[in-house]
Amino acid sequence: MNTLHQLTPLYTAVLVGAALMWLWQLAQSARRSLWPRLGWLMPLGLGALLAAPVFDVPALFGAGAGFVLIAAYWPVLRLRSAPGRRGLGLAWLGLGLALVLAMLAVQFQSVGGLLLAASAVLYGLAVLLSAVLYPRRSPLPPASPRPAQPFLRRWQGAQLPAVADLELTLDVHAARLLNTSGQTLHLAGWSPASGNAWLRTRSADGQPLAILNAGETAYLTPWSPMAGGPGEGVRVWYAREGEDATYLFRADWANSWVPGGAPEAGERTLN
Repeated sequence: MNTLHQLTPLYTAVLVGAALMWLWQLAQSARRSLWPRLGWLMPLGLGALLAAPVFDVPALFGAGAGFVLIAAYWPVLRLRSAPGRRGLGLAWLGLGLALVLAMLAVQFQSVGGLLLAASAVLYGLAVLLSAVLYPRRSPLPPASPRPAQPFLRRWQGAQLPAVADLELTLDVHAARLLNTSGQTLHLAGWSPASGNAWLRTRSADGQPLAILNAGETAYLTPWSPMAGGPGEGVRVWYAREGEDATYLFRADWANSWVPGGAPEAGERTLN
């Protein structure tokens, strides 16, 4: 393992600092129930940067730097569900196996195995941090019925959020709303853009749904995006947990199901 002496203290310190900074960013994301889809590129990139001077392969430096930049600045965050006991146990098991691999690499004097184990340990730490720091939410007490409030929100001044709290997906016989805000939303009602309706959002089994937790989906039905004219869209009124303000989610698009050749036909565009 004499080739490890080619790693200068400054170079090693920079890579360790990058790894710690990435773990800190991941911990902040975990507290918001988020996980980077491309997070695995960071351990892979740092491993390549470690291997470049050790094996004298300059191409590894370029590839590693690219992976690190993608993982740091374009991680593709997504909402993740709450980890159960099984997920937490698998995270501990993965980290333990990575540490065992590192000890075996040291015992057998394998430089390649040690670099691979270092990447595995870093990824294992990331998975464990994400599972341990996931916000634990106590069950909400049943809310007292307030039949008039959802209806009154329709006539209050609604504001458009700076960042959309909902993500719209169109199906043939319904539309789906995914809560991407990371917090609980209180849905007041919705309407197609082409009409003046006040409809209830519903769950997958068709029951009225007024509270939408982070990562959950509500359905706008009965309604078909294919049934309207060339101009289509939806309006959804809601409030964020702990706020009195009324927010409006709006999506408009040109109906792509208009018969071919019609002058009003166009591609679907969503806000």
